[in-house]
Amino acid sequence: MTLVKGQKSKQDISVKTEDIGERSVLFTISKEVTDRDGDILRANGVDFANYMKNPVFLSFHNSREFPLGKVTKFWVEESEKSVKAIVYFPTIEELSTNPEQASEKAKLVDFTYHCYKTGLLNAVSVGFIPLEWTETKEGYDITKWELLEFSAVAVPANQDAIAEAVKSFGLDNSVVKDFLTTEKSGRKISAETRAVLDNIKVCSDELDECRNALEKCGKKLKELLKELDDVPAPEENPDNPDEPDDDKSFNLEEIENEFDLGLL
Repeated sequence: MTLVKGQKSKQDISVKTEDIGERSVLFTISKEVTDRDGDILRANGVDFANYMKNPVFLSFHNSREFPLGKVTKFWVEESEKSVKAIVYFPTIEELSTNPEQASEKAKLVDFTYHCYKTGLLNAVSVGFIPLEWTETKEGYDITKWELLEFSAVAVPANQDAIAEAVKSFGLDNSVVKDFLTTEKSGRKISAETRAVLDNIKVCSDELDECRNALEKCGKKLKELLKELDDVPAPEENPDNPDEPDDDKSFNLEEIENEFDLGLL
């Protein structure tokens, strides 16, 4: 990665997890080891004061979605030179007024908890701002950094997310294939490339939100136009029967054409 002071960076981390009961999982974020990009985060250099004001556990760095859990404790284990966190995952009952009709989000929170509990998942990713570092032959030795967020990830550089995002733009499948082939063949994708792919996924999500908003707007317009059908016809002007008395008369067909956005 290329570090810029004050600019957000990300690091995918393999972690040791331990279910400690009461819907809580203890995460031991990787000790001071060099990652695949040649970078290392120094445990005693983390500043998490601001993070603990809103210590949410996100899904794939997606701050636009509701979190999966809440970090109840975050600390540095000096003896191990590691950073640790305890994440609480609410139950379906806590997240639902009617557990029998629980939302998909509530089910996802429960599913994520059991994935970490059983060891099916063993990776996370931290979003941080580098504050101080030195450059090494392999990458960067980051000695001071501010934690911004802490996210669940299936695997570093999630291939499914990449494929989904790229396909949503209608790009040729060969684009997706190139990315997947690169990962599977063992060739390294840089942190900068991952950041671009993350941004593609965010753009894809935003496009979906826009499509949903337009669809809702179209439905609302159709409802309003139907209401116009029920509006009483204006009274005739006795002086001129061909001219309505209401100078605000309208032509329904013209209105439909005016609002034709391809949604009606």
